[in-house]
Amino acid sequence: MQNDPITQAPPVEIVVISLTRAVERRRAIQRQFDELGVPFSFFDAVDGKLGHPLFTRFDGARAKAIGEIPLTPGHLGCYASHYLVWEQCVADNRPLIVLEDDAVLFRDEFLDFLSIAPNLPASLACVRLFANKSRKTRFVPVFEQNSVVIGKFLRGHRSATGYFLTPDAARKLLRYSQRWVEPVDIVMDQFWANGVECHGVARACLTHDGEFESAIDFGVDTARERRGMMRARWRWYLFKGKLRRALHNLTFMLRHRQRATHATSNR
Repeated sequence: MQNDPITQAPPVEIVVISLTRAVERRRAIQRQFDELGVPFSFFDAVDGKLGHPLFTRFDGARAKAIGEIPLTPGHLGCYASHYLVWEQCVADNRPLIVLEDDAVLFRDEFLDFLSIAPNLPASLACVRLFANKSRKTRFVPVFEQNSVVIGKFLRGHRSATGYFLTPDAARKLLRYSQRWVEPVDIVMDQFWANGVECHGVARACLTHDGEFESAIDFGVDTARERRGMMRARWRWYLFKGKLRRALHNLTFMLRHRQRATHATSNR
């Protein structure tokens, strides 16, 4: 499908989270939007190396209690950047499409989603725009318009490369982020706890550019760090999360089947 470029302001504002020093990343994403004819704006990311007042939200004691490895400066900077975007979404009281600067856009799929974004039902408060990276997840279609299919995923996406966000979802994520213990993408995946359902697209609108090195610190050997009681606490924490996720998904599936049965009977 070929789409006409959007020469005026897009129906939903697009922001790209990017460090001011990430010159090559900014050039790469700028080129993509120039080719699409779609305007966007950069949101200056928080540099983990420089610190930020929001970093005081990191709860080291809670991290230790669940067996989590402490967040690195890169993780904290990433979390703070998304947190500030969520605050902007609430303050402006309008939806946003939020991208990280290593996103690679798929022209037709992205433009198709952009065309329907203003008409999404309120229940689709947050929609991931990239392929789900979890193993053995399931996709349950709940909405379709103009070749765009959106559904509920039974497991989270394990990334925050790009997503559609409403003020309602942003408020819930902000409330859930009073204490920071895990990376922001994992926090967003905890739909059973944060109240923001895990929706995504059947056809990915974007992916991440593997040519760019991650701006988040690596080099931590998790297997080596998590030993003894720390490993036991982590496994117990994961087990409780899986149980809550399973119960949440069971409730969702029961309601989904009831709605489907009701719709069929009314035809």
